[in-house]
Amino acid sequence: MGKIHPHEFIASFSPFWWECMITVALLIIVIVRLPLHWKQLKHRNYDLFIASILLLNTIGEHYYNYKIGYWNLQQNLPVHLCSITNILCIVLLFNYKQWIAELVYYWGLAGGIHSLLTPEFTIGMGGYNFYSYFINHGGLLLVVAYIIVHYEFTPRPKSWLWVLGYTQIVAVGVWIVNYLVKANYMYLSQKPAVSNPFIIGDWPYYILILEAVALLHFWVFYLPFAKSNKRKMQEAAN
Repeated sequence: MGKIHPHEFIASFSPFWWECMITVALLIIVIVRLPLHWKQLKHRNYDLFIASILLLNTIGEHYYNYKIGYWNLQQNLPVHLCSITNILCIVLLFNYKQWIAELVYYWGLAGGIHSLLTPEFTIGMGGYNFYSYFINHGGLLLVVAYIIVHYEFTPRPKSWLWVLGYTQIVAVGVWIVNYLVKANYMYLSQKPAVSNPFIIGDWPYYILILEAVALLHFWVFYLPFAKSNKRKMQEAAN
């Protein structure tokens, strides 16, 4: 059993935070747009390239923490929602499925945006963990942008509701893991230490508020596609 690493943070909107965010944003733009300007890139090969980077990063993170003696059941299991979504991103790029794409879209946007706005390094930010954090969470936004641009991804009507339902199933499973290993994955046992306006109250009240916030987020994420979906349904009915 490895040592427990204290959480570390980057202050939101600090100069260093801006450096990190600008770097992540530029990399996402370049990686997503590169196939549009470099026609020699094979679509399928590029999918596998991105998936391989995400997979190698995940393996590298676990190996690094094992080697330095910080791998433990309480912090390193891939059952935070962002970790689960990262795995789904890899699966999606290897084998595209609409339902997986919808999970990646809603969970990836919510997790990626908030994790980058308020960076909390649950396994510390020393060494490779610093880079892994941004590859993991920036990778979520990268894959969301990639499937919209290159797969013309559109979430189906009411997809935001069924994804919310799947979130409850995942939360129950993660709660069981937390109980068994005495952990705080998905922050179901204790609220995160970062300053976030959506973290209100103590346990378990902040979880109920986050449920409402998740519903609001998913609905907002669906809105850009609502009109086009409604038009398609009307055309199909005629």
